Amino acid sequence: MQTTYTQSNKNIALADLSTRVLAFMLDMFILLTLIGIADYLTFSSDDEALLIKPERWLHFLLSWLYFAGTEVCPCQATLGKYLLGLKVTGTSGFRLSLRQASVRFFAKPFTLFVILIRFLNGLPYFTRSLFHDRLANSQVVAK
Repeated sequence: MQTTYTQSNKNIALADLSTRVLAFMLDMFILLTLIGIADYLTFSSDDEALLIKPERWLHFLLSWLYFAGTEVCPCQATLGKYLLGLKVTGTSGFRLSLRQASVRFFAKPFTLFVILIRFLNGLPYFTRSLFHDRLANSQVVAK
């Protein structure tokens, strides 16, 4: 008879919303610094066009690579999350795939919209698993 042992993830503490917001603010500061450096080093193609500049594609690519790339790496966190002792895992506790990290990145604006609608309706937001976490089957845990 063969026995197998599976480790339970019941003792994982999910990160609270205030810590996640602070980590996101740190990440945005880092990302905007990188985008500022990229803007300084590149030439603008059209100074009158505000949103349709080709450099905006570079900014979008840089932000996707920062968020999705750092959540896939072995540290499993962006720099802001890492400094605050958080990491991003799948719901099973393993590292995220690039697809899951990309879904998390592209669904973050929808999460902001869901939180805003709940706030405007006066509904509390008790859950620690946000909309983009549920879509990507991921969780943000405290180390």
